[in-house]
This record gives sequence, C-alpha cells and structure tokens, in this order.
Amino acid sequence: MATEFADKPAKGFALAQIMSESPEVADAYDALFGALRLAPPLASGSVVLVTSAEPGEGKTTVASCLATTASLAGQTVLLIDGDLRRLSLTATVGSGDTVGLIEILLGEAEAVEAIHPISALTDSPQACVVSFMAGGRKSPRFLGAVDWSNARTALSSISQAFDMVFLDSPPILAANDALLFARIVDAVVLGRSHRWNARRGSTSNTAARWHPDRRDNASTDGTDIS
Repeated sequence: MATEFADKPAKGFALAQIMSESPEVADAYDALFGALRLAPPLASGSVVLVTSAEPGEGKTTVASCLATTASLAGQTVLLIDGDLRRLSLTATVGSGDTVGLIEILLGEAEAVEAIHPISALTDSPQACVVSFMAGGRKSPRFLGAVDWSNARTALSSISQAFDMVFLDSPPILAANDALLFARIVDAVVLGRSHRWNARRGSTSNTAARWHPDRRDNASTDGTDIS
C-alpha cells in the first residue's frame, strides 16, 4: 500500500549500514523487532516513537535499523524524521526542501506530498525499500500551534497504509517534542545509554518503555520491555 505515495523517489542511502557490516547486530535488531511486535500497545496500532533521555544515545540509529529490519521482514514501513531541531535523517536522505511532519501535524499538507520511497542498505544483497517522511520546512516553534487531537487522527490515517511506522524524535531532556509526540503514537521506545557490542552482537543498557499500557513485562536479549 505504501507505493501509492510519492511518485518522486528520495535519494537512496545506506539507511543502516551497520546492519550489513555486522550480522550479529542484525540479529540483535531482529530480536528487538520481534519483541516490538509482541508488545501489548501494538495490538491495536503501529506507530512507534523512538527517543532517548539525552543526545548521543543512538536513538536515530535504532529508529533506522528497526525500520530496515521491519522492511526486510516483509513489512511496509514508514520512517519519519521528527527530530525537527536537527533533521539528521532528512539531511542524509536529501529531502530537506520538502513538506513533511510539521506540515502534516498542522494540517497544511497531504501524505502524498510528504512521503517518498528510499532505498535502504543499498550496498547489501538484502536491499529493501522504506518510505520516508522528512521533518518539513517549518520551524519546530510551530508545534505550539498544532491541534493534537487532529494531529493524532492524521497520523493514524497515514499509518493505515503501513504495517509499521517509526518516528524519530529529539531526546527528552533536549526538548519537549518527544512528550508532545507521545500523545499521538501507540508505543514509545526509550533508549538509555545505547552502546554497541559488536563482538556479542547486542545492544546494552537499552530500555523500551511502552505507552500507554505498562502493565505487562517481558525481556529479551538485554532489552527490557515494560
């Protein structure tokens, strides 16, 4: 269904090259994605916010790798750059001069204008396609003008065209954007002190805390889900 969006492909890039360079890391993300699919909040929704407490903890890498993992698993995937103050994903893809998330939230653009396909793992035999939404042209100051009830409806409508949606946001302690976005998603992955252990092929000290249902608990491969 995602192919109905965007007849103008975005610039391809190695979305999560670390996965093709390390099978152990790819296995770790397979396990994390499997845990995501079993999480209670995703029984009725598919939009996942990925954030962290502080900058430099790997949230954008996690969001990108989860999107790639989901696509390789046969899922239709939308990756959204919600880190409106940095727009690192948008810059990497080369979609800076386009409407995106902020215009969608404000009701000033349609999904077909904002979503474009990109190639992930372009140098890998397992190359796949992920749909991408840039952060947009407007300043994050415009978040103060968003009607969040309407924004949730808009994002929910867009998510119906995809199996999974991953929204990368600023760190919680850097801006309050993540707290605003948490109101319109189905689950939240909170990365804490993200570190790669290439030899063991795992992510350590990473927590996934789910919103809004926190009653059930499980754990897998060093990742706590609550």
